Amino acid sequence: MSVPSVSVLIHGGPSSIESVRIRGLVQRHPSENVQLLFREGGSRSTALNWRRAVESFRPDLLYILNTASPGALLGPLWSVSKSLPYIVDTGDAVFEMARSSGVGAGWKLPLLWAFERLLHRNASAIVVRGTKHRQLLESQGRQRVVVIRDGFAENQDVSPDAVVALRQQLGLQGRFVVGVMGSTVRSPRLGICYGWDLLDALVSLKDLPISGLIIGDGSGLSWLRQRAIELNVADRVTFTGRIPYLDVPRYLRLMDIALSTQTNNLPGQVRTTGKVPEYMAAGRFVIASRVGEAELLLPEPMLVDYHGEVDSSYPSRLAQRIREVYSSEQLRSLGSSLPERAEKLCSYGVLSQKWNQLVADLNPSSQLVTK
Repeated sequence: MSVPSVSVLIHGGPSSIESVRIRGLVQRHPSENVQLLFREGGSRSTALNWRRAVESFRPDLLYILNTASPGALLGPLWSVSKSLPYIVDTGDAVFEMARSSGVGAGWKLPLLWAFERLLHRNASAIVVRGTKHRQLLESQGRQRVVVIRDGFAENQDVSPDAVVALRQQLGLQGRFVVGVMGSTVRSPRLGICYGWDLLDALVSLKDLPISGLIIGDGSGLSWLRQRAIELNVADRVTFTGRIPYLDVPRYLRLMDIALSTQTNNLPGQVRTTGKVPEYMAAGRFVIASRVGEAELLLPEPMLVDYHGEVDSSYPSRLAQRIREVYSSEQLRSLGSSLPERAEKLCSYGVLSQKWNQLVADLNPSSQLVTK
């Protein structure tokens, strides 16, 4: 028996979050049997580079990370022309997310629908990040759908002195910090942006020494800044912008409470979101909307009901839960139980084992690597 060789098509650069995920997943596989191919330039030039590299490497299996071009076309094409089986790894219901948010909508929507269906229909297996996504795809007739959740930064060794210094640098000394981390992309259809609920909740918490922290950037960052001004909470919100992935564990330890809010519609229900495992590994008290994978990963006191796509009443419930956690040391201590749970469910040591098993199962002559 031989160890299967795998070419991985990554719709991102060597320092992208996609790169972090795949490097974590393949860590148990012999490096000489894995070819990592990153997106460079436009779709056409990337496709040509990938074709030459794959023809030279001659893999047993193709692994496509995320539903995007050119991988969404190359996978089905090569499965027919080269008899090369492929696995697609997706974290979202892409068409539904674009339709719901309005981001990437318009004339692109039919193409997104076609690419996603074509890619799923011809895949030997589909890897998803959330349990409800697996259930959705199975209800559509997909035969082999495997949940391999998002992981977290493996180096969680952060000194208290480093956190104190960062608090001072950002002017957060003596403050109870409620934070979010993620892409701040505003939805033109829904009229919201990740972090909107934190800003609205702060309006009801002005009697407490609570500050907001927003980590990340995107097209909606200027909208969030203006929203903070309109709500008269701008002096209580710190925007860090994008930070290096290696700095994530240190920045998360600034947070007394970490927020993860998903809309209660199909795009929100199928997601794990990479931030939840990161919050858990850092031992933060997490407040999440009771949507999607968060419901399975987090204890009951960390969940808050969210109704529909845009729940205008959610910030008031969120503010109430923040107030309860602020006032209760016992509640806050629940965060210390999360790193152990994250290690069991979301560490790359565990996730890479599942990935290795999947690759072996798809290649009858393969040898499972257990190193």
